[in-house]
Amino acid sequence: MQRFLFSLNLVTVAFWLSLLPTFAQPGEQPFILEAYPDTIQARLEAREKLFSSQSKMLSDKSTFTPQYIIAISREWVPGQTLRVAFSGGDTALLQKIEDAAQEWSRYCNVKFDFRNGSNYREWSPTDQNYTADIRISFDQPGYWSNVGRDSANPSIVLPQEASMNFQGFTMFLPSDYAATVKHEFGHALGFEHEHQKPRDGCDQDFRWDDDQGYVPTRGPRGEMILDSAGKRPGIYSVLGGPLNNWSKAKIDFNLRQLPDSRAFNAGPFDNKSIMKYYFPDWMFVKGTASHCFGPQNLEISDQDKIGASKLYPKFAQNIRAIISRQMTALNAILELKGLQPAAEQKYEKVRDSLPK
Repeated sequence: MQRFLFSLNLVTVAFWLSLLPTFAQPGEQPFILEAYPDTIQARLEAREKLFSSQSKMLSDKSTFTPQYIIAISREWVPGQTLRVAFSGGDTALLQKIEDAAQEWSRYCNVKFDFRNGSNYREWSPTDQNYTADIRISFDQPGYWSNVGRDSANPSIVLPQEASMNFQGFTMFLPSDYAATVKHEFGHALGFEHEHQKPRDGCDQDFRWDDDQGYVPTRGPRGEMILDSAGKRPGIYSVLGGPLNNWSKAKIDFNLRQLPDSRAFNAGPFDNKSIMKYYFPDWMFVKGTASHCFGPQNLEISDQDKIGASKLYPKFAQNIRAIISRQMTALNAILELKGLQPAAEQKYEKVRDSLPK
């Protein structure tokens, strides 16, 4: 699946739809990649900074890294039913999203509940409490989702804010919408991007820098393109200019491999994963020969299914092991200094609600 995210509105929808064919070289067509809203990314980075500043305390208490503690604390409890709510969208659209998302429950011990009685659950930007664990909007840029319990963590996203977004779905539903829904609900379950996998990701494959001797050259929309000698801009130049205008830090946040936290144990890099973007060949040093270059993934892969079943098992002894490590992670977090009061209360509530 070509999971590049285009900004859609009533004026530009026809223009953007004309740009959907595969990218061949940077600059041939606008290149816009998925990312969190800046406010959410800033909160995620603040938490990482806080946890990293007390890494010794976390390691002493749990023998694991801050990244591991964050990852484990974002897991839901096996057997849990997650409430989902919408802001906008008609019944036909919401039914399509529900049907696509429910496939995950065939492979893991987590359910999604989209309705209050016969009606789809709704949330509002005026909510003071979390109406649902997952709150979907359609009016923000791009497609994105918070990871796992971050969807209802007040230090990351507030009750009156969306935790998942499908921009433009209410105006035009792409033919591959179901794959996009499955990808974002994979995040909501706790899965990161496959290309950022700590031990087998794409860092060594990505062509980060310009070709040697590249002369900065811009296309009609200001995007970086091939120069007159056919030399190419690298990822930092392309994403750093229009239409993304990302800083190097933001590019690293969205593309670089995550720290090896020992929390990612679902298996080797999966080129067929629904959690892997389709990236065009110009982004890779070896082009189509890169281990990270692969097909447009439209379905939950076999390895995705195995990973989901490991994270949310059905057998009692496996569930106990998951809950035990969640308890360890939450206890370690609650001993940290500098937690926001609302976040501390949330972590306490989650810990105290774990099955004994």
